Amino acid sequence: MAEAKLNREYAVRVAGVGALLLGICLWSLYDGRVAWPRQNRVMEQVRPALLATNLTAEAWLSQDDGERGTRLDAAFRARGAAKAPSKLTRKLSELRIPDSTPDRDAARVAQLEQVRKTLEQPIYSARDLQTQFVQAAVTLVLALCAFAAVGIKAPRRFVADDTGLHGSGIGTQPIGYDEIQAADWARWDEKGIVHLTLKDGRRLKLDGWHFAGMTGIVEELLRHRPDLRARQPDAD
Repeated sequence: MAEAKLNREYAVRVAGVGALLLGICLWSLYDGRVAWPRQNRVMEQVRPALLATNLTAEAWLSQDDGERGTRLDAAFRARGAAKAPSKLTRKLSELRIPDSTPDRDAARVAQLEQVRKTLEQPIYSARDLQTQFVQAAVTLVLALCAFAAVGIKAPRRFVADDTGLHGSGIGTQPIGYDEIQAADWARWDEKGIVHLTLKDGRRLKLDGWHFAGMTGIVEELLRHRPDLRARQPDAD
């Protein structure tokens, strides 16, 4: 008699993916509900001081004399924050004027306007926050699908003995070896999967990746039905 049940390696991998997706879901919710709104509130407190100046992006991102970090970091520290939010720093960094710019005076005027608009806006827009909730929902669904895939397969058992194939993975009724019409071995060598076609038209999948011990099931099957063995290509 041979028995196959859930492959532990498969279960660990899929459950691990589910746990990772669940972690992303929780992190997205934290960012959308706690971390990002908090950074927006800090920005509201610091914004008047930032707009009271007329500094270029390069000036904001330059090292602050006698302080750790940039002048932008110093402005936030003055309001009790540890440093400037990384997204704001990144936005201002994208406004730097390239050295190859021909008319730097005109570029500086345009840049100052862009810096002002950037400082007037929340660090994270309402759309940014909404995106985090959408991401949380998507990753939660995918995580549940991963856990469900393991949970559904966990109780299944495949048994092959002298009476035929039976077990919870086979169905409510045992399958006699004489009920099997054909076997498709196309994916056996690569994936450990064989598809059986029964005489009544039903199909049964024996999956050696999802279920450990399936090789024994197949060997028992072929012991009773050697005619189902995969045909080897003729030698030249």
